[in-house]
Amino acid sequence: MTDTQVSRFPPLLQPQSALSLVEQVVAGLGRMIENGKLRPGERLPSIRQFALQQGVSNSTIVEAYERLVANGLLIVRRGSGFFIAKREQPESSGMPSIMPNPVIDSAWLFSEVFADERVPIKAGCGWLPSSMLDGEGLHAAERRIIRSPGAQQVGYGHPFGYGPLRQTIAKSFANWSLDIGPDQIVTTHGVTQALDLIMRTLVKPGDTVFIEEPGYCNLIAMLRLANIHVVGVPRTVSGVDLERLEELAQIHRPKIFFTNPVLQNPTGTTYTPACAMRVLQSAERHGFWVVEDDLYRELAQATDPMLAALDGLRRVIYVSGFSKTIAPSLRLGFIACQADLAKEFARTKMVLTLTNSEITERLVYNALTEGHHRRHVERLASTLLTAQAQVSARLEEVGLLPFGPPRGGMFYWARMPHAALSAKAIGDLALQQGIWLAPGEFFYVSQPEHAWFRFNVAFSDLPKLSDFFRKLPAGA
Repeated sequence: MTDTQVSRFPPLLQPQSALSLVEQVVAGLGRMIENGKLRPGERLPSIRQFALQQGVSNSTIVEAYERLVANGLLIVRRGSGFFIAKREQPESSGMPSIMPNPVIDSAWLFSEVFADERVPIKAGCGWLPSSMLDGEGLHAAERRIIRSPGAQQVGYGHPFGYGPLRQTIAKSFANWSLDIGPDQIVTTHGVTQALDLIMRTLVKPGDTVFIEEPGYCNLIAMLRLANIHVVGVPRTVSGVDLERLEELAQIHRPKIFFTNPVLQNPTGTTYTPACAMRVLQSAERHGFWVVEDDLYRELAQATDPMLAALDGLRRVIYVSGFSKTIAPSLRLGFIACQADLAKEFARTKMVLTLTNSEITERLVYNALTEGHHRRHVERLASTLLTAQAQVSARLEEVGLLPFGPPRGGMFYWARMPHAALSAKAIGDLALQQGIWLAPGEFFYVSQPEHAWFRFNVAFSDLPKLSDFFRKLPAGA
């Protein structure tokens, strides 16, 4: 392909775009294919030529071309290059419109959103951009795995998890003056599976459990699928509504209270020490387990209370993971609890999924022990605290009311005052402008009184997002 032919491709990158470089190239070429500027059978520029013309690395073009191949828009002819594929269906508007436009509902929120690249501004998502994750530490961990003997990489792992990793996790609790052993740790496929294992082991259909309201949306759906009676305990700026917790415990006699004390998803709030102690006292008085979902601990302040440490893992079952600080693709979490409970959870895990991937567990172990992780987490916590302050200022300026003052972490929880439309309806309007919001309805057992939204501060400091709320019709 000549330089003249290459030059007919316009610049595909927009400096202010929320999309990654790869996503921008994919979207730009997709548009050219769908509007007929690139026709079936036409050869694309070589990777080197196109990278030079667009001002990006060869690897960016490689990944973009491969994604278009996977989407059926390109084909590869070995030794000849990449060509526009024949279209079997009528063309529609805009590249990734091979599928119908997404509709914000619970099914899309729980599944398609993770793979859907059509919505450029993901203000409501629950993950961090790759630029904020520990890519350097993960790459170093991968290199150590590659150099290890092959025999260490081909078998099933231990039912409880990789021993050195469990030892490292157990030792980390010494930072909160909690002395536990590796026999009290069970690794899981992420925090969500940890919560599922606990539910399946300790709760039977018809039992009552408490969750925070608003609370973790996946947990609400999981409990409902299992025919568990779910009761919401109101979340407050300082923790949970303690009087309401006590009243509900007397009425319902719950088996478990699932709580996210530190930098809670979705409100971003943290228990005060007084709230932490009174929750534990209520658990002791009424005989229920407290499941402490502590996924955001590493992003919190050192003085924030840990229920497991205050309780000594007597009534507290502790869960956490590494998706927010290393990489969500690893899908690795863990449970810390009494040793006899750990055995029960390991048995449930083996029935449902057998062991974890030991390669994944070794990757996390290497990332935690190679000496870079602590500094990475400190930088990440500082970056998110700054981002939260900026997002808070931007959204309050256009009239949103915050649930509480920023404390760091990933999430900012705010509502529209006097909104005539539900948060779900406002979310549908936002989607038409390429903005994905997380409406409050997804985080409640019951219908919320106000139009609440969860904002991920890593994706929400954008003029287009605040302009959307500023320009909402008065009736909305």
